[in-house]
Amino acid sequence: MMKREIKTSEMGIGKLVAMLDEKRLLIPPFQREFVWGPEDVLKLWDSMFRFYPIGSLLSWETPVYLRVHRRAGGRILPDKQDEEASAQKWVYLLDGQQRATALLVSILGKKARVQQTYDFDYTLYFDAGDASFFFEDSLKRRRRRVGASCLFRIKDVFEKEEQILSGVSADSESNGKVLSHLKELVRVFTDYRIPLIHIRGFDIPDVREIFERINQEGKDLKSLDIMIARSFQNYDYLVEDDFRR
Repeated sequence: MMKREIKTSEMGIGKLVAMLDEKRLLIPPFQREFVWGPEDVLKLWDSMFRFYPIGSLLSWETPVYLRVHRRAGGRILPDKQDEEASAQKWVYLLDGQQRATALLVSILGKKARVQQTYDFDYTLYFDAGDASFFFEDSLKRRRRRVGASCLFRIKDVFEKEEQILSGVSADSESNGKVLSHLKELVRVFTDYRIPLIHIRGFDIPDVREIFERINQEGKDLKSLDIMIARSFQNYDYLVEDDFRR
């Protein structure tokens, strides 16, 4: 039996997003699906821009390969008997899925299934004029209202921060407020840290119990969510419908 351990660390936004995108941090099947709407994501980004804490994430490191799991954003991954399944350890996100998924889809410009109802394009933009965040569906309206010089796609700022800052600095028409707000956004990507709690040495029944206790102390889970968590096993198969999601 492995020794039980609890460790803590801090992770930058870039590293967290990379882990999610590269499937190095997965979602166990007893987690509820992505249920945050657009307003929740905007509020999260506003909190980070203000350097408010957004809470910690909880991950479970295990040598057990869960044959049914999901990527952040709601996509179910089928069982793979290949080199992935033979990895020495797997890391699953037990708490903080909504926040982590929101960061992934808004930075990388991905669609996510929301409560099994529809796919929404969470490509996020930043208005450096008033330091506000908005989505792709509002871009044309913003351009008509304020012009394009102070509107930036989050992914571009994330990947090409120096180039964008240099361009704004050299633009004689840009005011100091735009540059100042952009620098604050860049600081979020470089300096903002999210606490991450790691646990290992725990088996599936322990993890089910941890998941239930954590979630019942915060926002109430539906009875169905609790039932799924309590009855979760490391299933050897997927139902056909799961492959279609």
